[in-house]
Amino acid sequence: MRSQHETNLFSTLIEDYNIAGEYLLENSGSVITQTSLKDITWENLRIKETEMYGMRILGFPDLKKETFDNWISINSQPSLLSSYINNPKVNLLSSAEYDNLFNQDDHRWSMFYTFTRPGFSDDFSQALIQMTAFCPITPQYGNLLYMERTGNKWENKLSYGLFSQ
Repeated sequence: MRSQHETNLFSTLIEDYNIAGEYLLENSGSVITQTSLKDITWENLRIKETEMYGMRILGFPDLKKETFDNWISINSQPSLLSSYINNPKVNLLSSAEYDNLFNQDDHRWSMFYTFTRPGFSDDFSQALIQMTAFCPITPQYGNLLYMERTGNKWENKLSYGLFSQ
């Protein structure tokens, strides 16, 4: 059941972020956790709204603890995403291919993405996933995405910016 929801969730992200034709690392990315960014905790993510450095930041007030815990545990080790991503328009790359293309001038305007595996609530009604996007020329960004499922469709409800350079 989990793999069905992962496949559907990845399909939604690929469509919503226009990733078709771009490059995606075939290994799941590493999670930004308390060790690398101490503010990313379940308690802090659940804050409804806060102001930081003059910016209004919306949290994920409905995020279940089990969803956050599942996201952390499923991403404790990298895994291949190829069995969950069934879109022939997405260029899944090995780490070596990813690094090689990223450093080629011919691809300086290409987008290079990484995903973590999603963490799900026990009833598969919500998910938490991290997406990063890198382009050799333009600003980079990373987001935590809070997703909710209605029927068989996943929707991106909120995002939490991890970084933007």
